[in-house]
Amino acid sequence: MRTAPVFATAEAAEEAFYDAMQRGDLDAMMALWADDDEEVVCVHPSGERLAGLPAIRASFEAIFAGGGVRVQCADLHVHAGGLLAVHALLERIVVDTPGGPRLVQCAVTNAWAKTARGWRMVLHHASPPREVEGEPPPRPAQVLLH
Repeated sequence: MRTAPVFATAEAAEEAFYDAMQRGDLDAMMALWADDDEEVVCVHPSGERLAGLPAIRASFEAIFAGGGVRVQCADLHVHAGGLLAVHALLERIVVDTPGGPRLVQCAVTNAWAKTARGWRMVLHHASPPREVEGEPPPRPAQVLLH
């Protein structure tokens, strides 16, 4: 397993989170999470609450089994203090369905804690998606944080 990078800002860590998601890179994804099993929680859309690194790892392993996730982020709102940053944003995800690709949108909250190893994720919570009007992007979306 590779050494986890040290992120100087929560924004840099979040950019790496969505890059890992786009690429379907499980090791890169898990390197972003805080080390304390009792402090990390993940809720995928319409999913159950996953607490601890083994459960979170298993969930992303299943998600990445089909490759990376075509996701674009928008409408980022940051609430930050010295040791904690909370990011509220929208994920726009292209989902392949029997009727063709569909664009769905999830409301997401990501919480980042400043640790001795830089900023690490302690929470990823995504609400159930809703279909977005219009056609999906013609190619996999770029990660856009603004």
